Amino acid sequence: MKTLFVNSGMLGHRAVAELIRDAARSMPSVAACHIDLSRDLTLGDRAIRRLLGVGLAPTQGPAANLDLRRWRLELNAGLLAARRIAEAERATGPFDALHFHTQATAYASIARMKRTPTIVSIDATQRLASREMTSALARLSYQPNIVHDRAVFDAAAAIVSTSDWAARDLADAYPECAGKVQVMPYPVRARGDASWIDERRERARDRQHRVRVLFMGGDFPRKGGFELLSAWRDGSFADRASLDLVTDWPIAAADLPAGVRVIPHVTPYSAAWLELWRSADLFVMPTRREAFGMVFQEAAAAGLPVVATRINAVPEIVQDGRTGLLVQPNDAGALIRAMSALVESPDLRAAMGERSRRRVLSISSPERYAAGLAHLLDSVVHAHASI
Repeated sequence: MKTLFVNSGMLGHRAVAELIRDAARSMPSVAACHIDLSRDLTLGDRAIRRLLGVGLAPTQGPAANLDLRRWRLELNAGLLAARRIAEAERATGPFDALHFHTQATAYASIARMKRTPTIVSIDATQRLASREMTSALARLSYQPNIVHDRAVFDAAAAIVSTSDWAARDLADAYPECAGKVQVMPYPVRARGDASWIDERRERARDRQHRVRVLFMGGDFPRKGGFELLSAWRDGSFADRASLDLVTDWPIAAADLPAGVRVIPHVTPYSAAWLELWRSADLFVMPTRREAFGMVFQEAAAAGLPVVATRINAVPEIVQDGRTGLLVQPNDAGALIRAMSALVESPDLRAAMGERSRRRVLSISSPERYAAGLAHLLDSVVHAHASI
């Protein structure tokens, strides 16, 4: 089954592109080709992206996105994908199936989707994205994206949603497409080692051991990094723990409370990255906006309990009271209490970490994801052939 996988890459999904490549390699029935729209950009591609991405309105606040910049950037991704698909077809002939992640990459390929059975993978609908805007006018600016979503979902043979949260909104917004939706969480790529939990138990027996808290997030403000620093300071955690901030975000030294260090330039899945997971006792990320949260899966695979926010799809990954603790965004008191509960109890950390690891390896294993995607591809191709 000759299948073309198209991934946006440039819109923050490069990690997902690698997950899909991994899955395709384990599908014996699939001959996979891949397009990552963040790679191999020509001067013309870059010029068009710069032109369509010109910002004329604020990126935040009541007037955010009134220049339709998000739609223009996503339309550019769709146009670039359409050009790349045409090039691939000229080079290798037609494909039996197409797979787009995310829906914006299909914006300019509606006619092609009607000829070739297509799976569209999403982590959120545009309607959900619009709800992050702080004014009615800014939310209204997402209407072109929402209209484009409908055209893509109508033309898709199947839709893969990474969460029930996104699937429910899609079914509500586009009820005629509800029957096409299948929920398949992202697979977790790095699985850590079960022995890490025993190592943490052993470390906790040392009365001199300082609990190591880990945060990983590139967009430090959006991921709740500054809220974490405030909670760390107000909760006097430096007396009993240390905090590692894995981020390339520029943070002034004056903003770092005692017991906190910044670790920049860490490559995902590298030896240094794995060692940070191994040496941590607890993962905390009080994110303010998150469609899915793959980092919470990675924390679970490392056998770590998690403190996170109760938003969007995060509660599907972090089970409150079982695999971690959830708090409301911007609730400093709740964040301090949740962190204190886990910092002070090695037994609670170990129990939640064990449950977290078992669960994520059960529902988000690469093997399960690959088998589900292979079955779905086979289904849409055979259904198309029988028309």
